[in-house]
Amino acid sequence: MNLLARTILLFSLIISTGLVSAHSDHGVINEKTAIEIAQKAVQQMTFKDFGYQAGKLDASWKSVKPENIEVVEVGESFYVLRVTQGDSKESLSLNIGFTGQVLEVVKSSGQ
Repeated sequence: MNLLARTILLFSLIISTGLVSAHSDHGVINEKTAIEIAQKAVQQMTFKDFGYQAGKLDASWKSVKPENIEVVEVGESFYVLRVTQGDSKESLSLNIGFTGQVLEVVKSSGQ
């Protein structure tokens, strides 16, 4: 019985590892999706500090729209986006990996 349990566990691990590897090949995002992710991330940062350099943002960042976001660089495995806050000179720089993960957020008081 112990051998059966080990075999089932090993088989489950092999299958789950294969599924994770196969899924990661399909997770590359485009610029439009990166902009959507940036908008959502900035809005979420108005109620929680996620540990990025920018910290928790004030409520005025909730109104960020896609037109306030531009892709300024495309690296080997990431996008760099600039998010500007309305008429203010404040901006955020977001580094978003091609997998959709927000890697870094830095706040700037001027452009």
